[in-house]
Amino acid sequence: MKLKLMLGLLPWLGLLGGCVEDLTADDTRAFEYLARGDSAQSGEKRIQVISSQSSYDDVFYQLLNRSGAPETIDFSRYQLLLVMPGSAQQMLKQDVLAFQGQNTQVEILLSTHYAGANCPAPAVVLQPWMLVLFPRVDKPLLVQEQVTISAC
Repeated sequence: MKLKLMLGLLPWLGLLGGCVEDLTADDTRAFEYLARGDSAQSGEKRIQVISSQSSYDDVFYQLLNRSGAPETIDFSRYQLLLVMPGSAQQMLKQDVLAFQGQNTQVEILLSTHYAGANCPAPAVVLQPWMLVLFPRVDKPLLVQEQVTISAC
């Protein structure tokens, strides 16, 4: 009886594993925020895909100025997206809206909300960043950012 039950569940487990690895449909849950912060070592705007442990280690220490040991990521299964809006404008909020699998590419939709020009300048200039973990895909990635600006 147990053998029949296990054999019956096996195809379903295979389907679940396939959903994680292949982003073939819109899936807003196909990612996880690994870390966020506001003290990057660069005020430049940067959106970068990280595909190896050595690249991640470099970003971890040199660009994000983090201490301790970086997480070990299985880059054969996952990739990281580094998003830094820069310090030119006051960033209020930053999020990933979705990963959308298309026939020829995977689109990553970002949302960045900035303070308007007439808003008071912050006392301390922040250099925000976020790292997003997502399944490795063989398709090219297209990152699109939706920018909104608030009037104060």
